[in-house]
Amino acid sequence: MAVTVSNIADPLASKLIIDSVCNATPEQDVTGTDSTIIYAVEIDNTQNSVPTYVKLWNNDNAAAGTTKPTLQFRVAGGLKETYIIGTGTSDVFVELSFWAVKSPFALTADDSDAAVSPASDVPVKILCT
Repeated sequence: MAVTVSNIADPLASKLIIDSVCNATPEQDVTGTDSTIIYAVEIDNTQNSVPTYVKLWNNDNAAAGTTKPTLQFRVAGGLKETYIIGTGTSDVFVELSFWAVKSPFALTADDSDAAVSPASDVPVKILCT
């Protein structure tokens, strides 16, 4: 089988953010720019037996359990999933922050697990501008 490798003159995204230990401690303003568009999010929850929720917020100073996310992605326990956003996020993230917790709820008033990290760290990759 022949393999062809081509250079991409106009790439879809220019940054790949990798957090190999994503947990309830938010990563704040990871791109350092005010015009981030997200095209893909890969979440590896293979080391956990229950679902994990990765939450993205369009600002810095995020706090698990008190910040309502702009976007949220669920990955079942034991799985690795990639979410593709073909045209990019409709909202431009001003200061992209993200974290991972055990609960789909945003506030600890609704569920105490809203600020609790998964049992094992969850690697997360974000492809963006």
